[in-house]
Amino acid sequence: LVDFNAPQTDFPQEALIHELFEQQAMLAPDAIAVVCAGQSLSYGELNRRANRLAHHLLTLGVQPDDRVAICVERS
Repeated sequence: LVDFNAPQTDFPQEALIHELFEQQAMLAPDAIAVVCAGQSLSYGELNRRANRLAHHLLTLGVQPDDRVAICVERS
């Protein structure tokens, strides 16, 4: 697993994680982003879901830089 995840990549210091993710989603929307319990999501689908969640949080009044707790089952 360590060898599989070993690529050394320099990331721009000023880039935010969501910007890097969206860039990857644009470059390879059909590539597999995550796999869990035999199911997988492409970068494009994961990005669409993340954007839906972001818009939902905005409708609830969440503002930029607000902290949002996440409660999920362990995987």
